[in-house]
Amino acid sequence: MIVRGMGPGDEEFDSKICIGIADATQAAIMANVLNGKLPKVQTAYRADRVANGLAHKATGVWMKDGTDYVFDWWPTLNARNPLISTKAEWRIAGKSVEYKAFKGLP
Repeated sequence: MIVRGMGPGDEEFDSKICIGIADATQAAIMANVLNGKLPKVQTAYRADRVANGLAHKATGVWMKDGTDYVFDWWPTLNARNPLISTKAEWRIAGKSVEYKAFKGLP
């Protein structure tokens, strides 16, 4: 996209980088929380980190049971298969699992 003259502030560029993906997925999750379609979810938020010198954003999902996950669509760019981590692991760029293999995290 940069080669095609796009950069931050361009709508198409922003929608495909981590910030745009996190904002869109947070909004979609919250819409479903508010209309009752995700009864186990307390809230969704944009998660921010700097790990290994790189800033990154993803979507935090805080569950009503107190668990806190981060869903990261940017590495997979697959709407049906984000990476999922505990917030603690995500903040250090640690362990994650693809949604298709997710069975809960400790």
